[in-house]
Amino acid sequence: MSLVTEIQKVHDFLYKEIGNTKILLPLMLTILDKYKEKKKSGSTDPLNDLKTELQRLDRRMMEQTLQKIRREHSNLNPLLERLINDSLNAISPDRLPDAKIDRAKQRILKADNFLRGLEREEDFIGILFETLAAHSGVFDKKEGRFFTPKNIILIVVEIVGSLFEKNSIEFSKLSVCDPCCGSARFLVHWVNRLKREYDLSDEETQQIYSNKLFGIDISPDVASWAAWNMIFHGDGASNIENADSLNWYGFLVYWDLIQKLLEELPEKINELKRIYRQRDILEITNQIEKISLQVLRLKGKNEVDLESEEIKNLFIMLDKLLGLHHRLNLSWDTLDELSRRRDFKSIAEIIKLNWSNTHPEIKNGFDLVITNPPFGRGSQDLMVTNPFILCQYKLATELWLGDMSKEITEKLLEKQFRDIADFYRQCLEELGISEIKEEYEIKFKDLPSDLLKELASKYDVSTQGRTKNQIVEELQSKLNREFLTDGELSLDLDSLPDSFIKKLASKILYEKEGGKSKVGEFLYEKIKEKLGREWITIEDVYDYARKITIKDSATGDEHTIYYDDNGNPILFKDALPKQVVFLESFLRFVKEGGYIFTVVDTGVLSNSEDEYVRRFLYRNSRIHAIVEFPHNAFKAAGTGVKTAVILYQKMKNPPEDYEIFGSLPQNLGYILNKQDTPPDPDHNDLGKVLCDWRNYIGLGRMCEACREENAILEECCDWYKKEYCPVWREKIEKADL
Repeated sequence: MSLVTEIQKVHDFLYKEIGNTKILLPLMLTILDKYKEKKKSGSTDPLNDLKTELQRLDRRMMEQTLQKIRREHSNLNPLLERLINDSLNAISPDRLPDAKIDRAKQRILKADNFLRGLEREEDFIGILFETLAAHSGVFDKKEGRFFTPKNIILIVVEIVGSLFEKNSIEFSKLSVCDPCCGSARFLVHWVNRLKREYDLSDEETQQIYSNKLFGIDISPDVASWAAWNMIFHGDGASNIENADSLNWYGFLVYWDLIQKLLEELPEKINELKRIYRQRDILEITNQIEKISLQVLRLKGKNEVDLESEEIKNLFIMLDKLLGLHHRLNLSWDTLDELSRRRDFKSIAEIIKLNWSNTHPEIKNGFDLVITNPPFGRGSQDLMVTNPFILCQYKLATELWLGDMSKEITEKLLEKQFRDIADFYRQCLEELGISEIKEEYEIKFKDLPSDLLKELASKYDVSTQGRTKNQIVEELQSKLNREFLTDGELSLDLDSLPDSFIKKLASKILYEKEGGKSKVGEFLYEKIKEKLGREWITIEDVYDYARKITIKDSATGDEHTIYYDDNGNPILFKDALPKQVVFLESFLRFVKEGGYIFTVVDTGVLSNSEDEYVRRFLYRNSRIHAIVEFPHNAFKAAGTGVKTAVILYQKMKNPPEDYEIFGSLPQNLGYILNKQDTPPDPDHNDLGKVLCDWRNYIGLGRMCEACREENAILEECCDWYKKEYCPVWREKIEKADL
């Protein structure tokens, strides 16, 4: 049975027969809540008892259920509040007559396979919401946002769970975040893995949901579904946020505007107190005035700490000021400009002000990130082009030497070593350049006068009283070519003019790539030797008007943003794929030694133009495992992009040489070439992938018969005989249950 198919059937009925699929959400919230009640009460047959109660389901029951959820959670997540209000509106009498509710109820009562999904599938809600999203337009595929197939989620949580098991880490105590959480299925399946490992009680499970799981999604609709999923499974909805996980610093990137606002702040506070005499507004204004005493210490600073009280109070103060501005339409141009530039709360605000206050253990970062960010490339929607987002990342503000263009290289050489021509001479001398070769493609017209005359004399071309152009034209005519050949002229690098040295260097020290000159291997090594590093900063190359260094003393992260005279960020790259920027963003989410396991387009792992991304990961993390999936692994979600999952660990000083586990499963337990990807548990390589991984890290194979020292896999492993692993199928995928 495919639960996705059963949900689709119900969805299609509501669309065709009732003309309103919005009823499905409040209807399912009620059914799920009633089912949860039956299980909690100790019912021996909760599904049958549920069906009996559903016989009297009506608008009143749905309204009561929604109000009950609101009542039971005093500090209701705003996302969930929004979901409840939308659901109440969807079933209001003027929108949905009683007759249509009754027809929807009768259809649900007949959908046995649909209802049995409540018993068979622990992630029923996630599948429900993702099926709804596929038909609601919530996810625009142009933006590269795709829900993750269940078996890919399972292999991720099993691989990282096995790693913690091997390292004797009690991973039920670890903090886990999904910064692109969708309906929170990664988090739900993570807890399912914990239940299997630790046999958790309901109370222990609820504590994990409430205190150890965190999620963010950029779509308010999807984030609200994730909040409900957390409520249903264990009351962890307060840790779900609607935000852009790429916007770490928020207002801090507009440092010029912040400084201007701080200059204007004392006068504006007095003005507010003079004009607005209402008690509630005065109370907020007094709070702002009190906070401002500390915030004003930031005036003139170009280095800040996210953990400092000044920055935390700055975020609080701006939030209050913007609230007043939206309410009163204050005549304050600087505040109005900041208001225009804000879309979501920044990740720094969410973590430092919201989550860390109730969960102080995460202020140093999460233990684990498991996620599926937007992936793919090829369209503008899949790129980050906002300079105030890009400037928050080293991948845009630092440059790998191997990616330097000739223009940037010469700016670097001029700023760091002053005389470009002399540096080139040293390089050419070390390469032993003493003769011109044909491969250099030096034209006659590019020769300095003395070498041109030497060449003319060699071929009996007169130079007396003739211009350089005339000499070049006669040489070209006589030799029937315009380039020098091997050994045709000897070079004295010290006596040659700088202009010719630069031309010669551009032919020898640079490589052509896509019509552009890029630093060659020798020059790369020479600059690396001189600088003592292989990444450069904006400061190494460009002049700048201002800069702001943002530190996080709790995590040890640090980043500098440089600005030009107009207050715009200076960047090496003015566009980057979202999936690439996320790889860096995830490193900020975890503590030193923390793990990230994410889906990625395989091009990032192999394309030559993405080498800088791999170099960045090698520089800041250790890669433990890569599992590459076949084409169409995400076909049901709407894309044929070839994907992989990569497990990497945040490290300041990762080892230079180490092994990486790799695997290439061809079958994933579902049919890849069909849009609805029906289950295919008889063909699944993921159990073999997990078994190989567990053996690789030293846990041994999953089957007793294969653990013997001299065991021959082809003879003892069921995967070779059945094309699936029984351990995976029965304990993990639960395909037969």
